[in-house]
Parts: sequence; C-alpha cells; structure tokens
Amino acid sequence: MTLVLQPLRMIVAFCFDSLRSVRLQGQIRTFATLVGTMLVLLAVTMTASENAMASPEAKALLKTKACGSCHFIPGVKGAYGKAGPALKGLSKRVRIVGGTLQNNTKNLKAWLKNPQSIKPGTLMPNMGLSDEEIEIVVKYLNTL
Repeated sequence: MTLVLQPLRMIVAFCFDSLRSVRLQGQIRTFATLVGTMLVLLAVTMTASENAMASPEAKALLKTKACGSCHFIPGVKGAYGKAGPALKGLSKRVRIVGGTLQNNTKNLKAWLKNPQSIKPGTLMPNMGLSDEEIEIVVKYLNTL
C-alpha cells in the first residue's frame, strides 16, 4: 500500500506546489515582459539618438570634406572608410592621434586645424577647415 501512496503523495505535493507558484510564475512572466520591452525601447532610442547626434550641419560638413572616405563615422550616411581610425567612441578615448595627444577639445581642434604640425608625416590631410567648421566637427565628435 505504501508503494502506491508514495507516488500519489509526490503527485499531490507537486500539484499543490505548482498551484502555489502560479502567482509567482505570473509575476516572473510580467517582469520578463517588462524587461524585454525596456531593452527593445532602449535599443531603438540609442539607434535614433546616435543618428540624431550628428546635426544636419555636421553631417553636411563631414560629407563635403569626405571625412567618411577614410573614417567610419556613426550617424553619417556613407561614412564607412577604413584607411583612418573609426571615430566611434572617440570621446571615450584617453589619447588621440595614435597616442600622441591627450584627448581633449583643445588638442582635437589643433589636430583638425593642422594635422601635419601635430604629427609630421601623418596621412591625415589638412582639410582646410575654418574655426567655425572645426567647432561644428568637434562638437559632433565629442558626442561619439
């Protein structure tokens, strides 16, 4: 008789444990749905904001000066160059210009104004940017 009751007790215990945890399972499902929704929204927002970070002025300037021919530039259509370093994450780098300069606005402006004066023999050409254009580019690069 105990051989029959033992499996029956296990089944009853399992069923009651499962019934008790239905509420918990529902809460877990709700939480997982919320987390999933938040992750999707975050991904969409990040993609949209990355493209929005490049002001129309900066996008036009970077295209006109053909910066994307050598550099990958997030948010700038067609800027998939590989000859120079990718500019994604530039604002987070400690050093720029192949480790020559500390990454700060002053050094970035000097580099864009006259690359050869900072690192003679560099492949980065002097793009003939005005001070106003440098401000626009630096403002954008600091968002990357």
